[in-house]
Amino acid sequence: MNRKDNPSEREIQRAKDIAIIKKIHKKHPSHGYRWIRTYAVKHYGVNWSNQHAHLCCKYAGIMSSGKHYRYVKPGDERIKYKNLINASWQYLSRPLEVIVSDMTAFYVKGKYYELTLYIDAIQKKF
Repeated sequence: MNRKDNPSEREIQRAKDIAIIKKIHKKHPSHGYRWIRTYAVKHYGVNWSNQHAHLCCKYAGIMSSGKHYRYVKPGDERIKYKNLINASWQYLSRPLEVIVSDMTAFYVKGKYYELTLYIDAIQKKF
């Protein structure tokens, strides 16, 4: 008799646990095994340990698909968009060819102001 023909109770229970984990993971793909375990305990009434949830996820090939980001220390300058204009300023030939803008907001005596500047890049004066 083959082992696949006669699975043990442990394998049957693991298959049931994995089915629950897959259902939760499909609904919440960005969460990890600890969160999945807590959700399953609260909503399905199971009694799993974190290690059991981790092993079931590992056995089924389930991995969280969270967004990763690079940490930037507070106060450091972040350049989200490259300055494409600065490199080509020397090639400007006529006025109003490139307009650059800057915006700032501030309070004066409790009143909110927004200041937007539009500058013609042909001036090339800093």
